[in-house]
Amino acid sequence: MPNPGTPESKPNSNGRQPTTELSTGLWLLKHTQAIVTTATAISILHLRTCHVLYFTVGSLATSFTAKGLKKMIKQPRPPGSRVKKSSGMPSTHSATISFMGAYILLSSLYLPLHPSLSLGSGSSTLQASAVLDSMTRIWIGLVGVVVPVLVMWSRVRLGVHTPAQTLAGSALGVANACFWFTAWNGVQWLFSDNSTLNRNRVASTSILRDGLKHTLGVRVDVLITHTEALLARATGW
Repeated sequence: MPNPGTPESKPNSNGRQPTTELSTGLWLLKHTQAIVTTATAISILHLRTCHVLYFTVGSLATSFTAKGLKKMIKQPRPPGSRVKKSSGMPSTHSATISFMGAYILLSSLYLPLHPSLSLGSGSSTLQASAVLDSMTRIWIGLVGVVVPVLVMWSRVRLGVHTPAQTLAGSALGVANACFWFTAWNGVQWLFSDNSTLNRNRVASTSILRDGLKHTLGVRVDVLITHTEALLARATGW
């Protein structure tokens, strides 16, 4: 008997293998990996910054961590799952998309908007610019929350993971996002003011206080800019 939570299966015309009818939304969510990979590649080419590369490496690290945990835990997928080659705990899709969503949410709350994302740059007044930028931050934050929830729901709906497996993956992704965000920006974003930060002994080392963005980030961004200039001269762009 099929699970009531999975899409309806019907036999093919040859009567040999069942097929599953998916709605358009569920079909898109099923192919999240390809869609997110394409969107990430476009973002790298568009933004061309060390931060977006760092974000991508963090996403890959989260994915590999989830896959490693699967091999250690070896919890089977739900009965009737068509995915047989790997275990189910934790969900790799849920871990990776939760990392991305949480990192994007934190960035929308604590970091300046990238110039290409700022809708208020062309506004005539400072107040209008602030309102437009706030709206942009809200929309970005909503994407960071809604998309992971939809992907987690789809993994359960498609019958490839249990709710516990998706929640475990999400917890892994969110934890990794907080760690990677702090490593990039330093512990200063955790404090409301600099005086509190200066009194904290753990933040006495500059790389802990300021993060990788002021060391690795600056150097890689300079390298990217220099490489772009060389390519522009070589190709005549």
